[in-house]
Amino acid sequence: MISRDFNTLALEVNGKLLNNEFATAVFSGVAIDSRVVRGEQLFVAIEGENDDGHRYIGNVVQKNCAGLLVNNNFTGTDEFKNRVAMVAVDDSHRAMITLAQNYRDESDTKLIAVTGSNGKTTTKEIIYSFIRNKTNKTYRSPGNYNNLFGLPLAIFDMPSDTEYAVFELGISVAGEMRQLARIAQPEVVLMTNIGPTHLETLGSMENVAEEKFSLADAIGPEKIVILNADDPTLMQAAARRKRDFVTYGFGQSADYMAKKAGISASGFPQITIDGKTIEIKLFGEHQVYNVLAAYATCRAIGLDITSDDLASLQYNFSQYRGEIENICGLTVIADCYNANPCSMESGLNSFRNYLNLPEMENRPGIVIVGDMLELGKESIMYHRRIGKLLAELKFENVIAVGSLSGRIYDAAKKAGLKDSNINYFTDVSEAGDFLIGNLPRGGVIYLKASRGIGLEKLITLLKGSAFRDN
Repeated sequence: MISRDFNTLALEVNGKLLNNEFATAVFSGVAIDSRVVRGEQLFVAIEGENDDGHRYIGNVVQKNCAGLLVNNNFTGTDEFKNRVAMVAVDDSHRAMITLAQNYRDESDTKLIAVTGSNGKTTTKEIIYSFIRNKTNKTYRSPGNYNNLFGLPLAIFDMPSDTEYAVFELGISVAGEMRQLARIAQPEVVLMTNIGPTHLETLGSMENVAEEKFSLADAIGPEKIVILNADDPTLMQAAARRKRDFVTYGFGQSADYMAKKAGISASGFPQITIDGKTIEIKLFGEHQVYNVLAAYATCRAIGLDITSDDLASLQYNFSQYRGEIENICGLTVIADCYNANPCSMESGLNSFRNYLNLPEMENRPGIVIVGDMLELGKESIMYHRRIGKLLAELKFENVIAVGSLSGRIYDAAKKAGLKDSNINYFTDVSEAGDFLIGNLPRGGVIYLKASRGIGLEKLITLLKGSAFRDN
């Protein structure tokens, strides 16, 4: 974890220490959220589009934080500078990034950066779990701390003696990945896939691929770049580069190959690697790619990962990424951390196959889908495509939620789904009221949407006392 005295901090970020009495005071760790700041941490007050961290400095000082990094135009310096260490800079966010770069420069950590349109967080967690079995000096970025705010925080929390670190990097606008690359300075890059994400800002899948590939372009040719050989957009972008790649896949010839082995009796996907079939205890057939990507990465960096390591992997990952949970006689599959057309189609196909298992016979399935965000001018087309798929898969109980999901509803009915089989609500609360009154005994519920729609609120409702008698 990063630790500095405030005189050193001021020098590193080209700032001014406002009270020299605090020059030798030391902070350990960094926070930008006043609600979670701890006493030993530096609080960085960031002026953003929707809020300004400088508004909460009074609360932070009451929590006895170690000190503050503020903008020069902060009007409260006279009130606080004699109570706590304070360094003023032109741009606190830019100063935080500089500090993160400096801390990363000090480290000999072998850093693995994971990017792609789908599967980043899960793949990151699997890689971390594999490496953790080999060495305790392993770290991974928490949650989805993957942008220009979260990545510096994740780096600050990394122990200085870390041997291997796994970070996910995510982008939403052009040019962002190069900035992330300069901060993370990865030795290894893994690209999972390219899909229709962030089209609102990037315009096309080809532009998404080029933006993702700027991470590989930013590191030297001697470093390792690992690609999904089954992704044509990814491989087309790779063909335009004059460098070597490590590849993995199921359908195309690759350095690391495996076979899809269907679904187990428990409803989980299976994969055959090195002649051994492994059950992946996460929902969705797409999980086989996440496991193979992690396996290929560990092998590419020289770790001896065996089929026994695959079989013993513990899947204790982030919420809403494919957990299967039993709630008062209901089976709830929470896959609503995020969504784009590729992940939505994969999830719905996986759910159809899950319902077709003999063990699921006579258990009614409920599909709850919500808006897919940031799809730009093709958004209507992609939502209509999901509606058509719902009809093709012959789901009998569908709830569509969100303003964009009206397109899903219309397209599903046009493709043959009966009025009695699909309902549409613009608001999650309305959908929750309907769900409460129409829960079939022993139902199997699948939830999928972009996080901004808030479908996880329905899971909270299902756990409430109103449903104890279900």
